[in-house]
Amino acid sequence: MKKLYKLLRVKHYIKNFIIFAPLLFTTRLENITNISNVFKIFTVFCILASIVYIFNDIVDIKADRLHPKKKQTKPLASGLIDLRYARLILFSLIMCLIILLYFFPKFIEVSLIYILLNIAYSYILKNIFLIDIFSLSLNYLIRVYAGCVALDVNLSNWMAVTIFSGALTISSIKRERELFLYGYKARKVLKYYDGKVLRIITILTSILSATFYSLYVIYTNERIFLTIPLIIYAIFRFIFRSKSKDFTDSPVEEILKDRQNYLIIFFWLIIVIFYN
Repeated sequence: MKKLYKLLRVKHYIKNFIIFAPLLFTTRLENITNISNVFKIFTVFCILASIVYIFNDIVDIKADRLHPKKKQTKPLASGLIDLRYARLILFSLIMCLIILLYFFPKFIEVSLIYILLNIAYSYILKNIFLIDIFSLSLNYLIRVYAGCVALDVNLSNWMAVTIFSGALTISSIKRERELFLYGYKARKVLKYYDGKVLRIITILTSILSATFYSLYVIYTNERIFLTIPLIIYAIFRFIFRSKSKDFTDSPVEEILKDRQNYLIIFFWLIIVIFYN
């Protein structure tokens, strides 16, 4: 069971919680149908995420076996899971996805966008300087768009730039840590990057995300103004922590490890739910 859990990357489902952002910001929590629809698209994206991760594992198995960390941690590269078993699980997940999309056809378009972007990333985009981190960041924006599709609302420009700039911060930190921990040989595209440049990108995008979020709240819903210092604190804490020696190349894992984040999320939810 632990092997399957690792193959499916269940802990990375946390990224999909951003799908709920439109629900929280559009004040539609009182409608059970809206909540149900968002949970449906959340389920779809959890399956999509597992499909993409397993697909990447299969495509990158040879390269991962040469990677100093992935050869030990990735289920296929490490030999923890047999390639035929992984393909069987992938096929089963694709069948589950098709069945879900048959019953929820409104999610087909956004699911296809997500799949095509990740296929392109696996084969081409991950090796192109800057395009790689932009592609990773677009995944977060697609998730938010999926939440909007579930609610039949438009994705606001303010929300889009806030999410995208925040995602760029996460993606640039990921590349920065990969470069620091493993050097240029860990990933082809890293030979085009420089640690100082990545740090500048990280700082700039973090400032942008904090600024955009603040303006978004001020111009659209001042009642949740108190969430602004919480978000700014969370962003800056994340930036400072990313320079510590024990910070890994997985920002998601680091977010989960930091207990303060749970307090920040708790108070943020209290303010948004009760004052929105």
